[in-house]
Amino acid sequence: MNATKITMQDLANVLELSSSTVSRALKNDLRISEKTRKRVIEKANQLQYRPNPMVSALMATRKKRGGSGEIGTIALITDYRGSQKWREKDVCIWAYNGILKRASELGYTISIFDLKDYHYDPKRLEQTLLARGIRGVLLGFSREANTQFQISSEKFVLAGLSTYFGHIQVDRANFYGFYNVRLALEELWKYGYRKPGLVVPEFNNAVSDHAWSAAFLDWQRLRYQKEEKRCCPFIPNGSSSGSDFKKWMSHEKPDVILVYKFPVRHYLNEMGLRVPEDIGLAYLYRNADEMGMAAGIDGRMNLVGAASVDLVVKKLQLNLSGEDTNTNDVLIKGRWHHGPTLTQLKQDKEEALLEK
Repeated sequence: MNATKITMQDLANVLELSSSTVSRALKNDLRISEKTRKRVIEKANQLQYRPNPMVSALMATRKKRGGSGEIGTIALITDYRGSQKWREKDVCIWAYNGILKRASELGYTISIFDLKDYHYDPKRLEQTLLARGIRGVLLGFSREANTQFQISSEKFVLAGLSTYFGHIQVDRANFYGFYNVRLALEELWKYGYRKPGLVVPEFNNAVSDHAWSAAFLDWQRLRYQKEEKRCCPFIPNGSSSGSDFKKWMSHEKPDVILVYKFPVRHYLNEMGLRVPEDIGLAYLYRNADEMGMAAGIDGRMNLVGAASVDLVVKKLQLNLSGEDTNTNDVLIKGRWHHGPTLTQLKQDKEEALLEK
């Protein structure tokens, strides 16, 4: 393990202890047994652990301010219309795990507040947060745009995850949707594919702030001067069916499909099209089952979750409450992964030039 980069979480993992226990032991906290304190200190010296100066400064600031309540807790507000299904979705799980890990590294805990439990009344929620002494709020997973929900930026420091609760103007951490689509399309071009198609549900495209479809259309505009070379994206809504997809396939005739959350492979099988022999397939945000079995983008949602916590903690450290009209977005770039759902196509050089 690289001694210059070891974190408190790394030390805790080696010792099989929680990061909070390790933190207290290093401070010689008498709540931790002498045996454990000695073991932690010995291992820290052995691994040449050095405290993160930013975290140390943050903790000193928190201690100096004092006060009562859960100052070490960040509220994660969710609104899935009373459903816990966000916990079953890979993208949400990855983001949530990133939130928990980063919060732990910075000495914070995360407490979930579902709006359903407060009858969708923001005042009741605010009263609970204030009573518990919680000032840091992360606007997390939501299913629908509930524009009625507002929370005081004067009483709390706020930051947002992705475009959830998008009507509230706050600093946000998000995946870099525009970059990710362009990255995937350039990789598909290297394989020799010349007419990529995009299939993304309307709801999820909206979560990307429509960056997915915008990037796809702009990439084609730059790549092909002739409009007939371009492919119209398929953006299914809740009522779209397999027959709609098949009509789109028949009309657009893509040679590879970049897809997210639509059963493309099932419908391709029904059409008698084999992957990758007859048509290529790549996933925009592969789920856990698709990883290792398909080509596509790793959106690194764990880093998006971590970045959202950083935004809250920074504001807590600097005591930055109050409405901010100059909000910023932190965008996390995805990574491309090769997979067996694509095959290398041979392109005639002269034909490739004409395609452009």
